[in-house]
Amino acid sequence: MTKGFSIIKNVWTWIAIAIVLVIGSWLVFLSNARYSEEFTSWVTISVQWDYSSDTQKADIENFLKTNGYNDTRVYVDFQDDITTIKIQTKMDDDAQVSQLSQSFRQYLSDHDIVQEEDDIIQQKITWPSVWSYMKKTTVTALIVWLIFIVIYLLISFATIRNYVSPASLWLIVIITMIFDISLPIWAYWIWMALSETVQVDTIFIIALLTIMGYCINDTIVIFDRIRENITTKKSSKDMVYGEVFEKSIKDSLRRSIATSVSTILVVVAMFIFGTWVIKTFSFTIWIWVIFGTFASIFLAAPIAYLLTWKYNKEKGKL
Repeated sequence: MTKGFSIIKNVWTWIAIAIVLVIGSWLVFLSNARYSEEFTSWVTISVQWDYSSDTQKADIENFLKTNGYNDTRVYVDFQDDITTIKIQTKMDDDAQVSQLSQSFRQYLSDHDIVQEEDDIIQQKITWPSVWSYMKKTTVTALIVWLIFIVIYLLISFATIRNYVSPASLWLIVIITMIFDISLPIWAYWIWMALSETVQVDTIFIIALLTIMGYCINDTIVIFDRIRENITTKKSSKDMVYGEVFEKSIKDSLRRSIATSVSTILVVVAMFIFGTWVIKTFSFTIWIWVIFGTFASIFLAAPIAYLLTWKYNKEKGKL
């Protein structure tokens, strides 16, 4: 094999970079994430009230703390003589949120903010059960998806199972998927830091699920190229696994880059010209395209090569 830059030979470098990026991304995201109404409990009340100072907001916050609602955030918006008060809190069940709603309505009455029921223009409650349902359905969808991936890999790569285990390829799909969703959440955190209107919402989750569906596209293409090259070479007694994997990556390199660039052009245009919902979706996708390409080229195939247990034996030939 012609000596030069070797992706396979530097496999431990790519793994180290990936581990640092993944851990850093999740630490930053989980410590600073801002969640929308779908993922926390909310009580939103719009009242006919001439809100005029932050002191009034502080009074609401003190009332909540006095009544044991410590982990809460209060948002107040005053427009056209109507004040909308949003109380965000973390609670385990719907009954607790209902109690908060009743307590706060009593507070509004006791402080003469609400004189009569008609002064409450609108009330909306987001229950903890909403997020529980979303979480349950998301986990179910992921499990079904993973089962189908396992079936596909077991069938498609059965012809080379003596050289590369289909089970190891499935493990690699999981590893690259974790990497693929970790980097977009880091970028999304930066966007949240720059704009208070950006939150983790259902559109963001849909984008992540889309990423999970697409993240194995380039990976499977490279795996298919590995299968073809092993099938061609397996009759040769002096087959070097590292050379086969390196050749397979470079055979697919141009296609992977071309696909990624064309996809980026589309999603960037969606981000520039789309509505806010489209911006959230497209931002997450185009960040994934960049790092997903890295994962397919620099992680998936090199890790698959490591799992053939040939690296130590062949590294002098790479």
